[in-house]
Amino acid sequence: MSSNANQRERGNPSVTVFGRRAVEEAIVTPEAEVERVAVSGRTPKEYRKALRALCHERGMAMPDELDEREIGRLSGDPRHDQGVVARVRLTRVMDLDEFIVSRHGPASREPTRLIGLDGVTNPQNVGMIVRSAMAAGMTGVLWPASGSPWVSGLIIKASAGVVYRTPIVRCGSLVEALWELRAKGYETHGLAMDGTTLDEHDPAHRAVYLVGAEATGLSDEVLAELDGRLSIPMANGVESLNAAVAASLVCYRVMRSG
Repeated sequence: MSSNANQRERGNPSVTVFGRRAVEEAIVTPEAEVERVAVSGRTPKEYRKALRALCHERGMAMPDELDEREIGRLSGDPRHDQGVVARVRLTRVMDLDEFIVSRHGPASREPTRLIGLDGVTNPQNVGMIVRSAMAAGMTGVLWPASGSPWVSGLIIKASAGVVYRTPIVRCGSLVEALWELRAKGYETHGLAMDGTTLDEHDPAHRAVYLVGAEATGLSDEVLAELDGRLSIPMANGVESLNAAVAASLVCYRVMRSG
């Protein structure tokens, strides 16, 4: 999806998915409601036959067969769409208020821990953060309407389809979301060059962990809303880690600490 399209679609639970594997994963994932599938008549006949069989197996409408140019227009990324595109509704996207209500009932007995995005702009990093967060057992992803790209084909690919099953807590302003969560008893912690090391951190029952932009880290506004800063010890002169790698270490540390 192009950057302009991503801006228009920001926060919309119905997203455009492209690429053979990403579309196939959407079709077989219960949490993804596939609204439409379209395939280019120039894809191999065997592939089109297999795609139709998969749609039939899942009780879906058959794929529309379109020309290559139309597929490219729908995907917004003709260089990478592999001749297939789908419109998919993510059923686990919720607003912050809805999330708070859902976690303050019987589910409140379980730890509630979110990973939050603060200006992470690289779609591959976003996708890998989502994948690691879910693999580690985090509750979901706090996803602001500005500062980071919305769910796209590239993010879905980087997450290996995990985005389809991820609880996404949608918010407008990240800072305002942190205010609301803190008022409900959530601790807020962010990755920084200085601060308590991960080994020394004792995760709260309710907490949000923020990862910042690839080059500049957390914004000043978010830093001002933190209860604590977390650092990852470095050796051999290495100054920092990729945002997705750093987020992965935080997620696993937090969820393995009980």
